Parts: sequence; C-alpha cells; structure tokens
Amino acid sequence: MNAILNLILAVQAKDSYFDIILKAGWILIPIALLSIATLYIIIERSEIIRKARKKDPKLTDEVIQLIKEKKIEEAIQRCTISNSPLGNIFIAGLQRSGKPIAEIQEAVENESRQQIASLELNLNYLGVISSIAPMFGFLGTIFGVIKIFYNISLTDNISIGNIAGGLYQKMISSAFGLAVGVASFSGYHWLNSRVERIIIGMERDCNRFIDALR
Repeated sequence: MNAILNLILAVQAKDSYFDIILKAGWILIPIALLSIATLYIIIERSEIIRKARKKDPKLTDEVIQLIKEKKIEEAIQRCTISNSPLGNIFIAGLQRSGKPIAEIQEAVENESRQQIASLELNLNYLGVISSIAPMFGFLGTIFGVIKIFYNISLTDNISIGNIAGGLYQKMISSAFGLAVGVASFSGYHWLNSRVERIIIGMERDCNRFIDALR
C-alpha cells in the first residue's frame, strides 16, 4: 500500500490530473460517452418532468363544473389551453362524452398510458447505463492487470516502474466506471420518483373526472 501511495505522489508531482486520467487508456472513451448520455438524459427528462409538474390548480375543478353545466366544448377548450398531460387526458374523455362510461374510461386510461410513457421516455437507458458503466470500469481493471503481468514478463522484474501503468489503468477506469454508474442509477430513481408523484396526482384527478361524467 505504501508503494502505491509513493507511486501516486511521485506521478502527481510530474503530471497534471489530466495526464493521470489519460493513463487509463482507450477504455475511458466508452465511459465518457456513457457519462455524456447520462447527463443529457437527466437534464432533458428533468425539464420535461418539471413542465409536467407545473399543475394548473383550477383545471380539474373548472372542467368538472363545465361538465355539470353540459358545456363540453368549453371544457375541451379549457383543457387545450392548459397544455398539460392531465388536460390531454381529459380531452380524450370529453371527446367521447355521451357514450357509455366504460368507453370513456377506456379512452382516459389509454391516453393516460401515452402521457406516462412520454414522461418516462429514455429513463430505461439510465438503468442500462448504470449497469454497463461499471462493467467498462471492470474491463479496464482486467486490462490493467494484463498490462502489469505483461510488463513483468518482458523484464522479469517486479518493480514499481513495471506495474505503474497497469495500476493507473485499473484504478482510474474502475473509479470513472463506478462514478458514471452511480450517477445514472441515482438519476434513474430520482426521475422515476418524480414521475410517480405526477401519476398519483393524475389518477386522483382522473377519478373525479370520470365520476363527473357518470
């Protein structure tokens, strides 16, 4: 352990952090691409979900009141103005006003599934990345070990100089792979929890909406 610490201190004295990172080799390329994909998905989905969570607090009450007054077209216009997932769900039901309640409920459920799917779009990729990124890090570790033994076989000498490159490849690739895996795993569950809260609210409002159409 002391030898490894001495090696790190010696290399840091001569190289920049960027130079040290590059010692991991080509395995950092796929890990870097996965990190970019993770960052993009988290930012893009966060913005979509943020907009979906900007709930129109009066929408459900106003639509139900318009339904009671038999003003279906006005209710559809009100939902269109809201430009929200819940408004689109209400429109699907209002367009079938006067038909059997089972048909209205089916239309509402179908539109709800589409709206939820649009919120969850690309989230599964985060789950995949959270599994793949650490594997790339582990692959870099394997290559690092191979490099260490290859250098030893060439010189028949177990020294810090011979194992330095392999050690850096092992540690850096593992660290970056795990970091990307943790980020994507955390982002996946964080975004899913936000979607779940939206779904719970939509279910509650949809139940009130369906009751008003009975």
